[in-house]
Amino acid sequence: MKIGIVKRMVFLLVLVALGVQVTAQNQDSTAAPQQKQEKKILTLDECMRIAMQNNIELKRSKNNAQIASANYFQSMMEYLPNVSGNINYDWYNGTFFDNTAARQVTEVTNSSNPNLSANMVLFNGFNNHFYRKSTENRREAAINAINEQKIGVESNVLASYLQVVLDKENIKISENLIALLEAQLEREKKRHEVGVGNLELVYNFQSQLANENLNLVTAKNRLMTDMLTLLQVLQLEVSANYDVAPYELAPGEHLADKEQFAEVLESSLSYSPGIKRAVAASEASRYDYKSAQAGYMPTITAFGRIGSSFSSNGARNPETGNYDAGASFDDQMNWNKFDYLNLSMNIPIFNNWRTKNSSQVAKLNMENAALDLEQTELNVTNTIQQVYVDLISAQATHKAAEENLIALNQSFEFAETRYENGNTDFFTYLESLNNKNRAEIELVNAKYQIVFRKKILDVYRGLL
Repeated sequence: MKIGIVKRMVFLLVLVALGVQVTAQNQDSTAAPQQKQEKKILTLDECMRIAMQNNIELKRSKNNAQIASANYFQSMMEYLPNVSGNINYDWYNGTFFDNTAARQVTEVTNSSNPNLSANMVLFNGFNNHFYRKSTENRREAAINAINEQKIGVESNVLASYLQVVLDKENIKISENLIALLEAQLEREKKRHEVGVGNLELVYNFQSQLANENLNLVTAKNRLMTDMLTLLQVLQLEVSANYDVAPYELAPGEHLADKEQFAEVLESSLSYSPGIKRAVAASEASRYDYKSAQAGYMPTITAFGRIGSSFSSNGARNPETGNYDAGASFDDQMNWNKFDYLNLSMNIPIFNNWRTKNSSQVAKLNMENAALDLEQTELNVTNTIQQVYVDLISAQATHKAAEENLIALNQSFEFAETRYENGNTDFFTYLESLNNKNRAEIELVNAKYQIVFRKKILDVYRGLL
């Protein structure tokens, strides 16, 4: 009986131990997803780094730069001769004239003619020179294309990051307004409960609070959309849990002196990698056209070869002048050495209009490259104009919003005091509150617009 009780107690202890272990495992398994759901905070610098690392177009530009560098190296190598070595073994059964044996034979013959040859173009209308200059400019264009793509990436990140920061600031203002309305609603409810309030005011506050809650939901939805846009620009997994760190404005960061547009535009145009890319591409197309024109010129080529030969039929000994049917391979290699040099000129007369067509295509490509340069300069100018106008507008808005907010704060404090004392109606108080709220939003938006527009201009001037 006692033994049975002991067994039952041991069995219960084992079950309890297993239960504790399972509970611990469940806690660990539930803790893991919670850790995965922790938000990763993205600062502006982190966004820039991620965008530079993930952007596909930027990766493609870097690959194109490597290709352009390889083509430039190849153009340098075109000045050198082509050298090739050849060694062969021939088996022949029949009648033929054996040059190595210097006689006609009718038998099975084994032969070999090892040689080393070189071929070099001495003149081809300076085509090699034009090709080298073209690839050199294309390499420069490809390098500038990388910096041009970086500017585009940085500008997109700044614009997307700005929208997220503004959304978060607007949400804060909306939440502060909701907290104020909730406090006023509770105050009116208490006044109504003790018989000194007005039920109509309670309903009015509830209506205004519901409207502001709707505005808050709209602002949060806008934040989700702009956050999605930012993650897409960064090419991050949108299902992951990311958040943006608040951008802390340095004191006076938005109050810098205005720069003249002419100075901003001049520095932007002089730095612009896009314009430098277009200039280099235009130069490359000009040399391509010259290279195509070189096809009308004659080509002078030098060819040289050294080698020897062997035949199983033997060879003539040059020292004795006698024919030796059993001459060894080494002896024949020494006896049959030869040197050969050839100079040739190829004059193009008619090649099915290929040169003419290539020249026409190259000329049109040169004209298109010039148009691309003109369009690139226009695009950079338009972009700088737009960003500069946005900056000036933001600075003007900030000044007006700052003065407006001071006046509206005073007006709201006065209206709030009169409302609490029963000297004004609810709608006058509400209008004053809404005006103050709009002024706060305009001021915050203007501050961040100024700072980020300046950063975008710095990007186009190479200062960021």
